Amino acid sequence: MHTPEGVRDIYGNDYERKLRLQLEFLQILRNYGYREIDTPSFEYFDVYSGEIGTTPSDELYKFFDKDNNTLVLRPDFTPGVARAAAKYFVDDNVHVKLSYSGNVFSNSRSLSGKLKENTELGAEYMGDSTVEADGEMIAMAVELLQSAGLKDFQICIGNAGYFKGLCEEAEIDGELEMSLRDEIGNKNRFAAANLIKNIEMLESHSDKLLRCVELFGDVSVLDRALVGISNERSKSAIERLRSVYEKAQDKGINKYITFDLSMLSKYNYYTGIIFRAYTPSLGEAVLKGGRYDNLLSKFGHDTPALGFTLSLDSLGTALSNEESGRTKDDGYLTFALTKGRLADKTIDMLEKTGICLSEINDKDSRKLIFTDEINKVRVFLAKGPDVPAYVEHGAADIGVVGEDTILEEGRKIYEVMDLEFGKCRMCIAGPESARELLQHHEMIKVATKYPKITRDYFQNVKHQTVDIIKLNGSIELAPIVGLSDVICDIVETGSTLKENGLVVLEEVVPLSARVVVNTVSMRMHAYRINKLIKELDEIIASGDTI
Repeated sequence: MHTPEGVRDIYGNDYERKLRLQLEFLQILRNYGYREIDTPSFEYFDVYSGEIGTTPSDELYKFFDKDNNTLVLRPDFTPGVARAAAKYFVDDNVHVKLSYSGNVFSNSRSLSGKLKENTELGAEYMGDSTVEADGEMIAMAVELLQSAGLKDFQICIGNAGYFKGLCEEAEIDGELEMSLRDEIGNKNRFAAANLIKNIEMLESHSDKLLRCVELFGDVSVLDRALVGISNERSKSAIERLRSVYEKAQDKGINKYITFDLSMLSKYNYYTGIIFRAYTPSLGEAVLKGGRYDNLLSKFGHDTPALGFTLSLDSLGTALSNEESGRTKDDGYLTFALTKGRLADKTIDMLEKTGICLSEINDKDSRKLIFTDEINKVRVFLAKGPDVPAYVEHGAADIGVVGEDTILEEGRKIYEVMDLEFGKCRMCIAGPESARELLQHHEMIKVATKYPKITRDYFQNVKHQTVDIIKLNGSIELAPIVGLSDVICDIVETGSTLKENGLVVLEEVVPLSARVVVNTVSMRMHAYRINKLIKELDEIIASGDTI
């Protein structure tokens, strides 16, 4: 009687609105000259693999046909539409405008609160490399959201060429470029700095790469982005964005436009402008798009193209939240803090920035949320593993949590700052006799509270097969009683290990308290969040912390 996890039945008013929006949107796209296409729900795996890939292989629904070909349910429309366009249209007409609507499928992790089947509607424009085409795509996105009745939204625009030009200037490419793109795209400046700290390059090059994290906001960002830039690719990317903004001004929609030079999509095919639509009534982007001038060459035609997809399910949720008053954008910044020492130290730092949270120290208080009405700030305390979930789903704008929790939870949030307290290490520990097992990459048993971190370390760093045993209590007990060979756990002083005859055998990753931010909040409250980050940075630099 129940649907599988991640899918749902849609009926009544929800379905009627979804169908109405679908029909209205397709008519708007027809008015711009777009004609509908219906591509298959499943394609050959190769259409979504390698450089074309938009979704990690482990998040695809894969199966085999009778000839043993690997097929996948489409996770994204664009590669399939590009394949069809290359086959049927590109030779006949230089400019091809196609629209579509249908379901996409993502085999995402369980218990994430995300649907695994979503209805998307989108448009693809092939054969036009001009800024006029970019401007038209942005204008259509704004018109669709306006026609849906969405009251508060922003179209945030970046350009992949800016970052690519900086990488070429610094002679960075390959795997390092991909890793750096991921960290900068997550606004994780200190992780990006760690990636390049041992790479020989001019300090000016590394500074410009790391500065991408800070380049988001209104149109003034474009002037700041050009400071010190000499390579033509990056300069051309900024001038393209400026031209797009001028087109938006001409159409009277510039009030919806912001910029973000750290917006670097995980989709490998984007080459130029990238844009996403955000609304404070939803904790994630409701529309995503960009230019992919090299994608059709994978299907035999070297043709420029751009497009976007809009999630009808996400838009429906955003509209329902606005109508019911559940939207959180009421002028407050909401913080989720990890209970205990991390919260105590964080509160002390926040108070140094002028935020008043005196009520939170009242041990007799039964309040769950504490408010500073003057600074328009809310704070609540939560267990560590819950903080990233509150932030990812937009219930909190900002969170403070240990790096171990961030790595283990794997949420889609921005990790923007290291607060430099709560320092410890994630380590592999055990009896001294186990060191040889690690050195010879033998099959071993590992007990841990952190199975994801453990799996990532042994698979991707050690390349060693392990049997992971999930425990919740005193991990040190496992190797003593013979349940496991070693453990993967947090080590602060090492005294507990020593008292039980165990030693640190390998360090997995250093840990400390980190500031994380919701991806929408980072855009909608850019000025306030940037200001807070700078103030906290100054407190850390001055040494004025507990």
